[in-house]
Amino acid sequence: MSRKPKYHYLLEKSIHSSISAIEIYNKPDFKYREEAFVILITNSWELLFKAKILKDNNNTLSSLYLIDPNKTLTKKGKDRKRLAYKTNRCGNFSTIDIFKSIEKINKQNLSNNVERTLKDNIEILVELRDNAIHFINESPYLTKKVLEISTATLKSYLIMVNEWFSYDLSRYNFYLMPISFFHTFEMESFSINGEQEQIKNLLKFIFKKEIDSPYNEDSQHNISLVLETKFVKSNSPNGLNVKYSNDANISVKVDAEQVFANKYPTDYEALLTKLKSSYIDFKMDKKFWGIKANLEKDNKYCGERYLDMKKESGTKKKYYSTEIYKEFDLYYTKKIPTLF
Repeated sequence: MSRKPKYHYLLEKSIHSSISAIEIYNKPDFKYREEAFVILITNSWELLFKAKILKDNNNTLSSLYLIDPNKTLTKKGKDRKRLAYKTNRCGNFSTIDIFKSIEKINKQNLSNNVERTLKDNIEILVELRDNAIHFINESPYLTKKVLEISTATLKSYLIMVNEWFSYDLSRYNFYLMPISFFHTFEMESFSINGEQEQIKNLLKFIFKKEIDSPYNEDSQHNISLVLETKFVKSNSPNGLNVKYSNDANISVKVDAEQVFANKYPTDYEALLTKLKSSYIDFKMDKKFWGIKANLEKDNKYCGERYLDMKKESGTKKKYYSTEIYKEFDLYYTKKIPTLF
């Protein structure tokens, strides 16, 4: 039986760390919830990055070692033929940290790098981790921010594991249970001015990152994602109506037009604009028309509806799901995003 490649062991350790982070966070009563999560999920990211570096360097362990600048010369003052690496207190080779890992990936994978927004998200996680280890993270507002940042990082983690390693994580439940800790009026009346100076500085650091990289619905990665659950009483005919009966059955009336719009949010003009801005070699030629026509046959990517859905008459128009962009990725070369 052939052994797994070295990078695969790091990949599995990364996944185990992320699952442990989620399991701890989702416990109903855990006093070190946020701190434990950010410590484990940051470790998970670092292991994932190192697995990627090993994979790209034919499983050469030295690709992870930290070069010792004080040992680049021999005793006679000549350059060493072989690189010298730093060692830790027990004599093992020291490895690069999480940010050096990102830097190395971006140098080696210009068309498949770590985006700036994802790096900002991870930088916040590292700050949260460092504050948890070396000081204390205790603030109701910080608890809320950790949930938003952690939700975004799990989404990004799933994307990168699949993109880099084609690893199926569908058998795991990658979600955080505590969707909402506070009522709206409690958070609206909250001010960071009463926080300790260390917590205040940490929150300001997070806010600055969120302002610099605001939420983008079309982006794979975001710094934070706000989750909100509400029960709203509404008489609108377009609302989602739920009626509870004594036999525990639930009848649901769903607006068909809204369902269609949710599944196919993009019209042809928006699709074309997105394609032109995403690829360096995109042209409206025979190749494009052929790909488009083929994808339009599959209702996973394209749907057609009357402009007047109630009467179901008149002109029809095609709309597209966001899944169609993944298919175009197979035929065109993506533009290199701006590096950080």
